[in-house]
Amino acid sequence: MAWPKPSSGGVRPWTLRLVNELIERGHHVDVLTEAPAKRFRDEPGLSPKAGRVILGTGLAAKLRLAAYLHRNPGVRLVTALNRYNNWGALLKWLFGDRVRLTVTQHEHLSADAQWKSARQFWINTRSVRLLWKRADSVVAVSHGVADDLVRNWGVPQDRLHVIHNPAYLPSFMRNADRPPPHPWLRDGSCPVIVSAGRLHPVKGYDDLLRAFAIVRREQPVRLVILGAGPEERSLQALVKELGLNGSVALPGRVNDIAPWFAHARMFVLSSRREGFGNVLVEALAAGLPIVSTRCPSGPDEILGDGRWGTLVEVGDVLAMAEAIRTTLKAADVDRDELARRARHFSVDRAVDHYLALWRPQRVAAQAPVSV
Repeated sequence: MAWPKPSSGGVRPWTLRLVNELIERGHHVDVLTEAPAKRFRDEPGLSPKAGRVILGTGLAAKLRLAAYLHRNPGVRLVTALNRYNNWGALLKWLFGDRVRLTVTQHEHLSADAQWKSARQFWINTRSVRLLWKRADSVVAVSHGVADDLVRNWGVPQDRLHVIHNPAYLPSFMRNADRPPPHPWLRDGSCPVIVSAGRLHPVKGYDDLLRAFAIVRREQPVRLVILGAGPEERSLQALVKELGLNGSVALPGRVNDIAPWFAHARMFVLSSRREGFGNVLVEALAAGLPIVSTRCPSGPDEILGDGRWGTLVEVGDVLAMAEAIRTTLKAADVDRDELARRARHFSVDRAVDHYLALWRPQRVAAQAPVSV
């Protein structure tokens, strides 16, 4: 399995959880990485039983990957992110049935296209259409991602499967009873809304701030946005422009979001696109009422088309403000029901689906899985 960089968003925890659970069930897993050897040996959270294969970078990495596949006939190669998916598909074409390839897609490619350069888009289009059809299976993390791959990218429907991300961990809320990590969460003088994710235009935090400003004019409320990224300065400037100093906090990246969620009143996801939306599952696990954009794709599936949270259209600031207002005024929600919904996206369930997918294609009981 190709090990993603720290900037790879939800793909990194997906990889970590999949690898560890497969090993826990008795499977041998090699993790293939471009990361420097010293840093990767100490990768936090990764099972010590995982094989670590350092590929290096550039052309040398591709040659080492080819050599690894040559030494391990019958290996199951699992890839994520476009670059690794394309490498894997090209090598599948070269090695044929000696490699069993599962390509996993974690982004809505069409929605993501507007954030790519013309060159990147051209490469993605040609690679997906020409190479991915050679994969033994293609896994999409949501039905929206799957529909897009079939309709717009030519991925054969008979090789496409939907397996939701293993976003729920039973241990997620183990630190929820720690003291609130921010003064606003301790004083209880007014409700606190929380959001979390990369500070990037795709997350739509500018829309969230404008919606929050509307709500703030009518009632005392505060907003905390957890995360770091390239949009931090522009968001701070927008906070000042909207007169929200003292009502909005951007504390940066935090290692454990559970204590923040445990003491907040509600959660808002304002994204313009998602592949799945892991953080929504974490908000459900915390029993938080949710307002989310109905972005492509994932939130409508996680929230049951509005059953477990309120959905608004992307870019509709007024609708978001109204949904936040309504949620703040609502009676207490059934937090246990929300937590039960989160458990639908467990690691056990996801790995069960992957193993069921691979079982009829298994070529040898002892063949390793490489991710």
